[in-house]
Amino acid sequence: MPVKSVVAGLDIGSTRVSEVIAAVGPDWDVEILGAGVSPCQGVRRGLVVDIEAVAAAIKAANKRACHMAGLNVREAYVGVPAVHTVCQETRGVTAVSGEDGTITADDMRRALDAARVLAIPPERRMISVLPKEYIVDGVGGIRNPEGMAGVRLEVDARVILGQTALLANIEASVEKAGLSVAGWVLEPMAVAEAVLDPEERERGVILVDVGGQITQVSAFYEGAPILFSWVPAGGAHVTNDIAVGMKVSLEEAEGLKRQMGQRGAARAPRPATGRTAPVGVSGPRAGVIGPRGEAKRVPDEAVSPPAANQEEFLARIVEARLREILELVDGETRQVRARGLAPCGVVLSGGGSLASGILDLAADVLGVPVRMGVPFEIKWRGGKDPVEVSCASLGIVACVVNDSAFRLTRDTRSSPLMELIAGVRGWFRDFVKDFF
Repeated sequence: MPVKSVVAGLDIGSTRVSEVIAAVGPDWDVEILGAGVSPCQGVRRGLVVDIEAVAAAIKAANKRACHMAGLNVREAYVGVPAVHTVCQETRGVTAVSGEDGTITADDMRRALDAARVLAIPPERRMISVLPKEYIVDGVGGIRNPEGMAGVRLEVDARVILGQTALLANIEASVEKAGLSVAGWVLEPMAVAEAVLDPEERERGVILVDVGGQITQVSAFYEGAPILFSWVPAGGAHVTNDIAVGMKVSLEEAEGLKRQMGQRGAARAPRPATGRTAPVGVSGPRAGVIGPRGEAKRVPDEAVSPPAANQEEFLARIVEARLREILELVDGETRQVRARGLAPCGVVLSGGGSLASGILDLAADVLGVPVRMGVPFEIKWRGGKDPVEVSCASLGIVACVVNDSAFRLTRDTRSSPLMELIAGVRGWFRDFVKDFF
């Protein structure tokens, strides 16, 4: 029986690190062996600002995931946020190698490898190559040429380039935690793999991933990405606004936000003269956003809610910040929607998308159907999902498993499981003892 491969997906977020360890079977079926989550304080708006803190969070998440999986991993595929990334168009060409003229997966890989050969400035580093279409003997518009007859294979692709310094800091954090980077996966692609239906990506859809300190925005049409962007606000800003407006600690504010989301409280009605909102997050007071969007400072007593109205006041605080985030998303996606490239509307994901009332609010601001993104069904060893892992970490594993280069190399290199056998924990020893 073929030995399973092991793949680890690592999502380094602004507020937490999430890791998933999965076994990949001979038929490319995926089973989650372990998962771990740890709070993270060393990332600001997608950028590593404290390598020691991020490394500690990675190490803690990895320890929990390995303990659950019963083995140690030495490398992980790491998610990269869309912050400060750029796209570059490229083309790769190769000759079909098969004697019968049939295009193979290896031919496709070599075409993509050829597309990687391009001049890259020193401040940029390649993250991934995303094929747009394949061209066989001059005939384009082909999604998957495997099995087709041809002599010359070309691929039009988008190369995603990240900042060298950003990637170096992430890599340093991962290595300091005792792991190595097996490869990079763009986070919007990972989240899309986890929560979008193939039909949505084909017809056209916008994906809004509300993270801790940033919200990543992407769009897909005809199966390919057509937009990667981000806005500098997320769920942590909602928490901070609650702390300012309700005069509580950040920890208490986070608890209030979670309770509100669990209750599914109705969205508070907007006041006739403006909408109440904490502004100036570094200051001690809340404020009012006027009808023209201007911020007005007001005294504390004007924003301290009576005890009976605390729930309504809290709902107003949350709505104001969510509306601000969604209006920024509206600006980033207006052209996509105006061109009719998102008939499937918007899919929300990320921890910040769990806020109460966000679906109705998003539909109101964006003017399109909105649904909540739910991760694909995946098999967990032992049954039910025991850990609240991020969609991105699950999607990273899915992206890797679905990558043709991974499938080509899995059977030709030494088994990762054999390399990891030294780290197998007590569950394996107990299994062997009981079996014999």
